[in-house]
Order: sequence, then C-alpha cells, then structure tokens
Amino acid sequence: MSLAGRTVLVTRPAAQGAALATLLTAAGAQPLAFPLLDIVPQPDALAALPALAGAADWLVFVSPSAIDVAWPVLAELPPAARLACVGAPSAQRLAALAGRPVLHPSNGADSGALLAEPALAELAGQRVLIVRGIGGRAELAEGLAARGAAVEFAEVYRRIDAAPDWAAFDSAADAGTLAAACVTSAEIAERLFQLAGRSRQATLQSLLYSVPHARIAERLAQLGARHVVTTPAGDAALVDGLSEWFQRHP
Repeated sequence: MSLAGRTVLVTRPAAQGAALATLLTAAGAQPLAFPLLDIVPQPDALAALPALAGAADWLVFVSPSAIDVAWPVLAELPPAARLACVGAPSAQRLAALAGRPVLHPSNGADSGALLAEPALAELAGQRVLIVRGIGGRAELAEGLAARGAAVEFAEVYRRIDAAPDWAAFDSAADAGTLAAACVTSAEIAERLFQLAGRSRQATLQSLLYSVPHARIAERLAQLGARHVVTTPAGDAALVDGLSEWFQRHP
C-alpha cells in the first residue's frame, strides 16, 4: 500500500489521536503519537456551564476538545436547546451523545460556513452559548451577534504546550521513514515548527502534510512546508489524502 512503512505524525491532543492512528495503521502506515498541545479543563467554567446551557437557545461547540471537556457536565440538556458544530465529524459525534440533531455546515468546516446555514440567519432575541477553549477566534461570535443573538462564551479548557517525543521523531527521520504529518489546526502547525528547534526545520519542511482546511495549508506554506494536501474534514479524509498523494508520488 502507498503508506506502507511510512511514519506519520499524529499531532492532535492525545485524547483525540487514537482513532486517526487506527486508520493510519489500517492503511499500512506507522503512526507516531505526537501531540503538540495538551487540553487542560477549566473547573470554574465547567461548574458554570450547566446554568449557562440551561438558559441558551443554541449551544455551539467549536472543536472536538469542546465536546470532550464539556459533555460530561451536560447530561441534562434542556429539551428546547438546539445544538451546532463547526464540522461534520464533530456534529456526528455530538449527535450520538445527545440523541438529537446537530446543525453543521453543509459546505465547508469553519465559522464562515456555519454562519451561512439558513437556520442561523435570524437570531433576534435568542441566546447563543459558544463552547470553546480560552482565546478562540472572534468571527463566529461577531457574526451571530450581528444577527441579533445575545452571545455568551463557556471557555471550558485552555491549551498548553505538550511534550512530544522528539527522540522518536529523530529516530524515524534518521531511519528515513518519517514521511508525513496530519495537522488539524493552524495553532498546531505553529507549535510544531516552534518546538522543533532550528535543527529540525529542514525535515519538517520536507514532510507531506494532510490538513482539513485551507487556512492550515496557508500557514504551513508560510512556515516553509513544500507539500500540503487539503482534504475534507474527518480522519478518513486525512488518511485518504496521504494515500492518494503517495500513490502519485511513490
């Protein structure tokens, strides 16, 4: 297979990388768990979350981490609350947990695509709670507020630098098997290059990157990456993007 024997960095936070690693293994790759960020829950925000959610007309989860961290304290969602996610994979997971439909973009997987959904076109008098990490992007909140919504945030986690296994990275690079990385946010891309140190920059720039959004591809290009495949959202699409590229470039 096209990925056989190739080492692929799985750069997601540790709690979210297992499913992707399983798919990579099934495709013949050698996944290397390489989280660049750790997710640290925020106890005060989580304690306040049920009351905020109970008063909301919409709950919008902007990342897989938001679901992972927040859901355990949201077992009693108000029946009338509507749910939304930025990406289809997150929406599918949230729908399975909640047992109810979850709005997500029909085209695209970012804040702009979610704002294009007709269900969010008129929000006068409605309260929207955005569940996210500390310091999220402003576009979604600003767009919802412009449509009349009263927007609140539940910033239920913060991101800190993780301690990736650079010895394993160097070993795979020295062995000639290090070939690619799956990168699911521009922040992860930046952390990868920042934490690597100058001696590893050329290796990072030579890898193939599979990413789910053009914004991530643009950031990697700015960092000097020469080979980036932009795929639809979802683990399977990330793996397919790698496989197809290596089939064309054996």
